[in-house]
Amino acid sequence: MKPHVLFLVGVLATACTQGGAPASNEGAPPTQARSATAAEPKEAGAKLKFKDGDDRERFSLKPKDDGAKLVDGEDKELARYKWKGGELKVSGPDDAVLAYVTGGPDVFQVKDAARSAVRYTLAREGAGWKLTDAQGAVLNTVASEGGGASVMGASGAEALRVKVREGKLSLRDPSGKTVLATKTPVSPEAAACLGFDSLDLPLRMALLFRLQNPAGAAAP
Repeated sequence: MKPHVLFLVGVLATACTQGGAPASNEGAPPTQARSATAAEPKEAGAKLKFKDGDDRERFSLKPKDDGAKLVDGEDKELARYKWKGGELKVSGPDDAVLAYVTGGPDVFQVKDAARSAVRYTLAREGAGWKLTDAQGAVLNTVASEGGGASVMGASGAEALRVKVREGKLSLRDPSGKTVLATKTPVSPEAAACLGFDSLDLPLRMALLFRLQNPAGAAAP
């Protein structure tokens, strides 16, 4: 093909791209389309959805191939969880690192964004768990009982009870009122992390996710 013909073809192709609709994978070669699809996050496993006592969706954990994503009841992203070897990186919706959850399976540490300081430690204690702060002060304890779990505050008083009945897990306050509930399988011990009221929701859910996956994930 002559040079001036090649030039004209190039100009026409550029004009069509700039003046037409945004490019999509529909007309792309198979290899290119597959590459673009592979770059998109993929869901892996069932979504862990929690509703309140009035059956309104409050938040959900959406598993991904490389971790998970936390969204609110309106599907607005709240936090991102990504495996880094055996560690779990916790980030905000803007991808700013909030913390790292390290360790396992019997001792987990929540470290700061630089991994230089331990903010919280969740350690197995007998048949349950104990959450302590950076100074070692006890914030919460979790006791497994009767197929469920009980969450106690720093004073030792019960703050939340986890019950499982007919395939439904519920978290109830001391008066017996349902605070949160889910029909997605989750261990009572892991769900008990939602009762750690001294932690922000992204960190509570990070510990829940970590207890559900005690062995962590291999580095990609």
